[in-house]
Amino acid sequence: MGLVHLARDTWLDRALAVKMIAPLWAANSTAASSFLREAKALAFVRSQFVVQVYAFGVHEGSYFLAMEYVRGRTLRQILAEHHDHDNTVPTHRALTIVTQIAEGVDAVHAAGIVHRDIKPTNILIEEDTGRPVLVDFGLAVPRDNPSVALSMGTPHYMAPEQAGAGVPGSAVGVATDVYALGCTAFEMLTGRLPFESDDQAQLIRMHSRKPPPAPSSIRKDLAPFDAVLLRALAKDPADRYATCGAMAQELAAAGERWSKKTLTLPPPPPPPQPLVVERNRPLSVLVVDDDRVFCKFAAQAAQLAFFRYRKDLRVMVKGAGSGEEAIDRAIQEPPDLVLLDFDMPGLDGVDTLSRLRALPGGEAARVVVISGRVNSSDRWRFAVLGVHDFVTKPIDFRRLVDRLEGIARRVEQRERDRGV
Repeated sequence: MGLVHLARDTWLDRALAVKMIAPLWAANSTAASSFLREAKALAFVRSQFVVQVYAFGVHEGSYFLAMEYVRGRTLRQILAEHHDHDNTVPTHRALTIVTQIAEGVDAVHAAGIVHRDIKPTNILIEEDTGRPVLVDFGLAVPRDNPSVALSMGTPHYMAPEQAGAGVPGSAVGVATDVYALGCTAFEMLTGRLPFESDDQAQLIRMHSRKPPPAPSSIRKDLAPFDAVLLRALAKDPADRYATCGAMAQELAAAGERWSKKTLTLPPPPPPPQPLVVERNRPLSVLVVDDDRVFCKFAAQAAQLAFFRYRKDLRVMVKGAGSGEEAIDRAIQEPPDLVLLDFDMPGLDGVDTLSRLRALPGGEAARVVVISGRVNSSDRWRFAVLGVHDFVTKPIDFRRLVDRLEGIARRVEQRERDRGV
C-alpha cells in the first residue's frame, strides 16, 4: 500500500527515504490509520539499529513519512545468495546481527511498541558499515493495547498468538517479537526456517502445534545453540525470553561454547563515525595481508591517497599478516579503514571481518577487499558485512592510490547525506 522514494532534503542537503501511501489506497481509512500508526511508532524509538524518522505530514491529500535513507541490501537478499551457493552466513556474523537487531527491538519495546513483522526482508545491511537496521513498522501495534492486533504478519516468522492460534489467554506482546527474531536467528545459523510450507494454514498449524527442530538436527556443530533457540520458539509466550536482548545474550554465551574459545560479542558499538573528518586523532588504517611486501605497498598507497585528499589529515597505518593478528590490532586501535586480503592462512577474509565487525567500533570501519582470488562470483560472501569495494591484484601503485582517494571522497559524501 506504500511507495518509497529516494529524495533529497534541500535544507540540510542529505538523502532521505520518503514513504507515501500509494494513490490507490489514499482514500482508504484503514491504510491511513496504519500509516499514521507506523509514523508514531518510529517517532519514539531511539536506536542506531532502527530506521530513524525525520518528519511526517500531508501532501496533496496523502500522508508522507520522511526517514533515514539506508543504502544497502535486505538480509533476505543476502540469505538467498548464501542459499544459492549452498552456504550459510558466518556464525560470528549471524550472532552480531542478532545482538544488534535485538538492541533495536528492545528500544522499540521500550517505546511501547510491538513490531510484529521482524524478518530478514525488514532488516537492511548498510553498505560500507555493515550496520543492520530494522525497518517497516506498518504492522506495529501498542504494547498496552494488543486487542488492536489482527491476525496479520508473515506466516514463516509468526508466533502462534499472532495468528490467533496460541495457548488460551495468550496475546501479542514483547514475546511475539522474541519469537520472530528467534526464527530469523534460526534461519541465519542453519540456512533453513524452523517450519517450511507453501500452505499458509499449514504453516500456522506447525507454528502452533509442531515442536521446532533443533538447529543441531540441521548442522551438528550448532548443538550449543539448541536450548536457546528452542526456548525462543516456545509455543507459550511465558516460556520465551523476557526480552530480545536476553535471548541475544544467551546466544552469545552459546557462541563462546561453539567456538571453543572466547567469542567477544560486546555491547553494540557507538554510531559509525565519519571516515575522514575527525581532527583530534589520526586516521587509523589497517592493512591485512600475509604478503609483507604487499602490506608495505598498500600502506604507502593509503598514505599518499589521504594526503592528496586532505593534506592536513594525519594517517597512521598498521599491518597484520593474518586474521588473528588483525583482530589483536583492532582491539588495541579500532581501524577507520581496512585493506583486507581474502585468501590468508587460518582465518580468511570473511571470517576475519566477521570478528572485526563484532568488536567495539567495528561497524565504523570501511573495508576494501584487495585480492587476486576474489572475482565477481565470490563477492556475494561480503554483502552481509556491508562490503562492496573490491580491488583485484595485481594493481599498479597509481591506480590503487586513485581508487583509495575516490573511496574517501565517496564515503564522506555519504556521511553528509546521513547528516553525521
